[in-house]
Amino acid sequence: MSQTTTTELQDRAETITSHFDAITMSSSDGLELEGEITRQAIEQRLDELIAHQVPVDEAVRTVVRGVMRDTGLEWSDLPAELATLAGYSTDSPFERTMLGDVAEADQWVDLVAEVVELWAPRSEKIAQVGLLGDESGRLKFVKWKSANLPELAEGETYRFQNVVTDEYQGRYSVSLNSASAIELSEEAVNTAAEGVTIGGAIVALQEGSGLIKRCPESDCTRVLSGERCAEHGDVEGEFDLRIKAVVDDGSRSINAVFDAEATTAASGLSMADAQAMAMDALDTSVVVDELVERVLGRPYRLTGPIVGEYFLVDDVAQGSAEENLNNEALEPAVTARQPTRRMLAQEINASTHTFQESDEERAPVLSLSPTGVAVNRVLIVGALTETRDVGSSTEYWRGRVYAGSESVFVYAGQYQPEAMEFLQQAVTPSYVAVVGKLRSYEAGDRVNVAIEPEAIAPVDEATREAWLAEAVEHTQARIVAFERGAAQAAAATEHYGGDLGQIEHALTDVTADLGLDLESP
Repeated sequence: MSQTTTTELQDRAETITSHFDAITMSSSDGLELEGEITRQAIEQRLDELIAHQVPVDEAVRTVVRGVMRDTGLEWSDLPAELATLAGYSTDSPFERTMLGDVAEADQWVDLVAEVVELWAPRSEKIAQVGLLGDESGRLKFVKWKSANLPELAEGETYRFQNVVTDEYQGRYSVSLNSASAIELSEEAVNTAAEGVTIGGAIVALQEGSGLIKRCPESDCTRVLSGERCAEHGDVEGEFDLRIKAVVDDGSRSINAVFDAEATTAASGLSMADAQAMAMDALDTSVVVDELVERVLGRPYRLTGPIVGEYFLVDDVAQGSAEENLNNEALEPAVTARQPTRRMLAQEINASTHTFQESDEERAPVLSLSPTGVAVNRVLIVGALTETRDVGSSTEYWRGRVYAGSESVFVYAGQYQPEAMEFLQQAVTPSYVAVVGKLRSYEAGDRVNVAIEPEAIAPVDEATREAWLAEAVEHTQARIVAFERGAAQAAAATEHYGGDLGQIEHALTDVTADLGLDLESP
């Protein structure tokens, strides 16, 4: 959503008020308005709408039409300028904009596009939501119930006139409102290929990963449960290999499925190796453990389509990618998980203040970082230099991991059995990837922060360097956002004082270690 200043709101309110005043003062119109119009009331209404993430032009349209309704004005009563503000067509020619050219919010555009996919609306105010496509790309669309527009059908191509562009966190979309006109298009559209290229790290493997069995019937590929197919009953299953993963870029995450070929490309583990491993152990769970060790924390560049709620991986390239998870086409596959932050040790260790965003019983406990972001989960990659059982009555293992130029403690006990076993058997020093949640605890008169691991896996030096470079980039972005007044910058300043010197010093150390130039914010 674009930012609108107080001055801009005042100017727009003044423009609207002056147009209505002109109608009132025009003796030739002979109009008697039924209500009073004040600039203050219009400005307040605009401010309320924009504060609720309504695009600026749509907010202006809503206010003007509201005044018309309150004062008894008809469309025919409006001068051309006011009719335009109200979103009424003034016989402007249809000028097609390609979806791939949308690069600014709050613009009125005309489109010829196919309804590629419809999704379930998440708000009662939305009539339909989904994905539009043309030859240049794909964009999310929202059709509001209040607009009373025609029902859109998946797979059909339409002419959309007077739709408004929107933007949220770098992702563009279009809004279909009461000023929009929609009709079936006689013009064919060759929608851009559905494959999406993304970049991110695997931060979790989900249930159903590893060596599985599928129904052998030609018309069925269902995964068996206890040698039984839900459709065909008891069958002799055929082995398959897959990864069901959470891929995360530090801002959000998606559900992704790797078929056997993609799993081998990502992990280096073949179907034959997986079967031999399971046969030796008489247990297929060893394959999942092996996959975790081979892929956790690694960055990948992945390409594939969205099918249902999953991103299906067709092509795998190991290593960091310029792409992230901002593509609107990914929306159906986006998870509800808190993002997995990339943070250097200095920022993690300084994130001592915790809070909850709601009073719900299961609301997650979040840590507030000095840079003003809420942190639930992190991914760190660094050198594991020591492990030790620090438990009194039961085993409770602690590991020290250097995430940059300083260390972070990782604690695992009976409720993190896989992580505890890893620390028990780990060789030090060695590079590891750790995904886990931040936990703060009191130690005397101070508060310390540690990571409660969800998973730990060995990695190589290249993975460590890729993570460090990403952590530097993300930390710099957080510092810039903090200096510009990020959402929780004020709270961070209140709790930590606003001095980011230690974190900035850590950036200098890491960039020197990697031989990089530290870019100025």
